[in-house]
Amino acid sequence: MSPGVPNWATASDELRQVYAVIEGEMEEIEDALRRELKSNCQFIDRMLKHGFQLGGKRLRPALVVLAGKVGGQVSPDHITIATAIELVHTASLIHDDVLDEAVIRRHLDTVNARWDNEASVLLGDYLLARAICLAGSLDTMDACREIAKASHHMCHGELRQIATRGQYELEENEYLNIISEKTASLYAACGRLGARYAGAEPDVCELFARFGINLGIAFQIVDDILDIWGDEGKMGKSLGTDLDKQKPTLPLIYLLESLGESDRTEVVATLRDHRDGFRNTVRRWLVQTDAMARAERKAQSYVRRAMEVLESLPQNSATAALRQLAEFVCHREQ
Repeated sequence: MSPGVPNWATASDELRQVYAVIEGEMEEIEDALRRELKSNCQFIDRMLKHGFQLGGKRLRPALVVLAGKVGGQVSPDHITIATAIELVHTASLIHDDVLDEAVIRRHLDTVNARWDNEASVLLGDYLLARAICLAGSLDTMDACREIAKASHHMCHGELRQIATRGQYELEENEYLNIISEKTASLYAACGRLGARYAGAEPDVCELFARFGINLGIAFQIVDDILDIWGDEGKMGKSLGTDLDKQKPTLPLIYLLESLGESDRTEVVATLRDHRDGFRNTVRRWLVQTDAMARAERKAQSYVRRAMEVLESLPQNSATAALRQLAEFVCHREQ
């Protein structure tokens, strides 16, 4: 990504169509992030600017703004909330890279690869603290409470996932509960806050939260599929970390469910031993048993649930953009 070019501006054609509806607001959010991600200390400033480049496609800020446009009117508060939420997300990426021992993100060194784990953990903490300060600067405490609650759920979900490492008997419902916390809770906060700060009624705010939950679950399932099946060159980040860390994600859960006892024992032994070429072996099994396709269908089912929620909301260009956003999540390759 070229310096000074917003991440969302270099997104796929599908995402650019989504962001065309909110281009002005996205530029404001990008400017706000630049203001937040700087320091008078040269060492911290370098890390913050590097962290800014590692940020994602700005899906969460876009959801805040689009929910505001569907639910009522976008205000400066939406820009502040979207900026705070993107800081939380960036912090989570930096922390995730430490946990996964990842070395590449968005075709750049991760913070832990360029500096070290100690600096990475503290930088993530710094961004979380800054996000809470930003949310606390608003006239009401709703955003601060909601973002703090979502951050708590994200950490709780990550800890639950750590507890399941190597537990290949994990069931689908437990996996879905974990990703609802670690990923979807922040999407739910985006939808709820976008609507709430646009003056929407509480029941409408909850519809947007439901949209966010379903979108977030679909996003994480696809992410887990791509971690096994994606192209590192396209993705621009370290892949295979779920297999290396023995995380029982949905494709593996479906694979193991489909096997008899002896085959299952062989697969679990391969997953634990990490013999040379084990990733390709796992990929082959996933295709042969339809486990990968089944996981893809599950992600698609959550996208359909998200779209069904939109049917109950006012229909305008922002609602159409939310549909496109949901479609992108399901079919993305990075």
